Amino acid sequence: VVKELGIQGVNPQGLSAAGFPRMSITGYPALTLPPGGVNPNDFDWGYADTVTWSKGRHVVKFGGEFKPKNLFVGRVPTGAYGDFSFDGRFTGYGFGDFLLGYPSSSSRLDPLTNRWRDDSEFGVFITDDFKLSNRVTLNLGLRWDRFGSPSFRDGLMWNWDISTGKIVIPTGTENKVRPLYPKNITIVTGQVRRNPDMTNFAPRLGVAWRPFGENTVIRGGYGLYTEYLGRFARLNTGGPFEISETYINEIRDGKPLFALPNPFPPSIAGATVPSQSFTGYPLETKNGQTHQFNLTLERQVHDVGFRLSYVGSRSRNVNYSLGINKPAPSLIPFTASRRPWPQFVGGSYFRTDGARNFNALTLQAQRKLGSLTLDAHWTWASNYNNMVDLTDPYARPGWGRDPYTTRNRAVMNAVWEIPVGKGRPYLSAAPAVVNHALGGWQLYWIAYFESGWYFTPSFSGSDPSNTNTSGGRPDRVCNGNLPLGERGINRWFDASCFVAPPAGAGRYGNAGTNFLEGPGYHMHHISLAKTFNLTERWKFTFTAAGANGFNHANFSRPSANISAPGSVGVVSGLRAGATARRIELRGRIDF
Repeated sequence: VVKELGIQGVNPQGLSAAGFPRMSITGYPALTLPPGGVNPNDFDWGYADTVTWSKGRHVVKFGGEFKPKNLFVGRVPTGAYGDFSFDGRFTGYGFGDFLLGYPSSSSRLDPLTNRWRDDSEFGVFITDDFKLSNRVTLNLGLRWDRFGSPSFRDGLMWNWDISTGKIVIPTGTENKVRPLYPKNITIVTGQVRRNPDMTNFAPRLGVAWRPFGENTVIRGGYGLYTEYLGRFARLNTGGPFEISETYINEIRDGKPLFALPNPFPPSIAGATVPSQSFTGYPLETKNGQTHQFNLTLERQVHDVGFRLSYVGSRSRNVNYSLGINKPAPSLIPFTASRRPWPQFVGGSYFRTDGARNFNALTLQAQRKLGSLTLDAHWTWASNYNNMVDLTDPYARPGWGRDPYTTRNRAVMNAVWEIPVGKGRPYLSAAPAVVNHALGGWQLYWIAYFESGWYFTPSFSGSDPSNTNTSGGRPDRVCNGNLPLGERGINRWFDASCFVAPPAGAGRYGNAGTNFLEGPGYHMHHISLAKTFNLTERWKFTFTAAGANGFNHANFSRPSANISAPGSVGVVSGLRAGATARRIELRGRIDF
């Protein structure tokens, strides 16, 4: 299309992949195509090995793994072929401007493409299962991990230095900085790749003890686990090496400054670039650690097995990203000059003071009654962290619930070998035809019962903190949670308990996070299956499966924006994955 229309000033690299010179026409859908090219192509491989050595009462295992990661991206992003807007400023009609080739603005991007990213992981471990006696077994272990320092092979990486407020690029890449990058942003050369944490030692300890014979077992354990930041984490793209430029059109001497097919004439000055933001990270990486511990009591009483378990974890020094380029809440109206780094419109920095506390208590029972096996468990859980609301970078992180950890969860399942057919109590001597039709069936049932996910009310449209922060948490004047009997899909919580903070108040809303409880979850899955012996070697299994067998509606959380009175508190959708009843008939051949 660029060639046919003769559009000039775009795609100086001569890239060729699916795409389109985007045309945004007021009143019409934009003319565009998804970016083409290779996006992405992974080249990951790994090597792992373990050696086991048994001697006396010890079983020792040691080993390790090495996982290099390589990612190639050859995508040609939108803007490489041009991005043009037609708003009707010349003819009064957007489509009229389009037919004449008079864009209101023209943008172009000279992208970085065909780039390789490299990363790696390496870990080693050793464990010892030590049988102290017939009743006590210990498990001791130690693991060490090194997560690599990701990089681009072309070296075009950057970081932001929190101590100076400057952009840092590698030495030797100065000539790759785009000429239009804002001159009020200082760029220096220095180290950009972060240094991996070399202190990730994680001990493990477990014990199994039978204090009263075979019917009772007490198990306990502790383990330290190292936080994984993710593949190619903190590898900044774009920045000073890849920016778009925009030209604004206007009438001069009775005609537009520019028009297609030459929307970027060299004689026009005044190209603008989008306002820049930064992303920064400390060069010395510090991986967080999770202390995980558990205690379990298992007891068989007659033909019923019981398990009572406590599982807990404490995560400390967790990494997270925080927006920091905003002023502190104040009675002073917001201006860009109040930002700590006013040359940027936004910015985030990675911190390592995140924390999580998790506690769960589980009771499980299992019993087999002839051809019927029953299994049920109930879990009470509490999961809090100090990263659920990061609106104010100047405030001490506050604790709040994890929104997806339900307080109560029960799961029940049953397997019934239907007692009909050959070798079973009923119709065991039935003719072969009757046995094939009625005998040997199995019924499976599993049910889930959960309390609701948590959520936070919000408001929109104003900046009471004077920090250029629109909306957020409102003020809370009463509880907000309705009694169970009063909750309905048209009014799930009491919206009158929340109001927007007063304009110019110089503060954020005082409501907490994730204290409102959404609709619960109630789901049954039922299956009926039988295996037919076709020959000595061939078998055919037929299954009729009903997902959400009782077609129970499981609702999502309600709308919680108090600034939208027509929808606040209203449930308007189903919970993710909670579809209507679905019947599947499946067949499988084994040989």
